[in-house]
Amino acid sequence: MVNKTIAFLIFLLMVFSINVFADVNFNLEISGIEENKGKIHVKVFSNDKDYKNDNSYLYFILESTSSRITHNFIISEGEYLIVCFQDTNNNGVLDTNYFGIPKEPSAISNYTGGIPVGWKKYKFQINNNSNKILINLRRA
Repeated sequence: MVNKTIAFLIFLLMVFSINVFADVNFNLEISGIEENKGKIHVKVFSNDKDYKNDNSYLYFILESTSSRITHNFIISEGEYLIVCFQDTNNNGVLDTNYFGIPKEPSAISNYTGGIPVGWKKYKFQINNNSNKILINLRRA
């Protein structure tokens, strides 16, 4: 009887833990794209440590021939930060000047100007009520 009770409790724990972090159909819209000038690199970070170490949770490359694109993907609910850049010279990296300022169009989620300060300011919540974001690429 004790084994059946333990097995049942383990079963319940598994069922409830599956639903704790629901997947969300997320809509990423990127504007400010320079038409026909390279691919868009997108990095999604799920915590401060990984953001500081450039260890992205998701990484993908998008192609665009227009100034605005939308990309949908499935992601678990949680806090995230998104960094994008347009690789206008197709070398696979974000080119910067001597001071570290990007030479190519780039953006970070929730960026409003100034020197980027980190995870806390630019993170945002993804859930069923908050399942889209617009990011605008800019040249410095």
